[in-house]
Amino acid sequence: MYKSFPAHDGHSWLLYGSLCIRLTSSARVWIIELEAHFKSRGGFMPKDDLMPIGELARRTGMASSALRYYERIGLLSPAERAGQQRRYTESSAERVALIRLYQDAGFTLAEIGRLLKSMSRGRRGWGPLAERKIAELETRIAGAARAKEMLQHALECPHRDILACPNFRSALEAQLP
Repeated sequence: MYKSFPAHDGHSWLLYGSLCIRLTSSARVWIIELEAHFKSRGGFMPKDDLMPIGELARRTGMASSALRYYERIGLLSPAERAGQQRRYTESSAERVALIRLYQDAGFTLAEIGRLLKSMSRGRRGWGPLAERKIAELETRIAGAARAKEMLQHALECPHRDILACPNFRSALEAQLP
């Protein structure tokens, strides 16, 4: 299957997989230029089902340097090598998605490492880590709710100087240890 489209430079292009063909007409002579794209672009997947690091980065929205770092600290399984290039399995994309999910929940990379290692032991292994993180999240949620209430009050407060408002001042004082 190929795709044909005219370019702004007056040439016609044919796309066939990872091969680009530019057609140019000059005085009844057709010039055909071939350009092969062997790097990981737009869904290129080699026959061995391993993807280059650039493809994994594209699929996960992560920088290649972050993926190499995750591999170095043990969060991502070491990549196979083809020449000098790292190549990852399809499951690596799911692993990166899981890491990002844990980061969104507030886990540090060190905590994520412990969590991933303990998952093989079932809930007994990762349950205490998750319970501690739930308690931290509840504290953060309560703090965010208080901040939201203060901001909402500041927007609706009739006092010209919000610091002169007794309600706002008492909320500020409640923030002090």
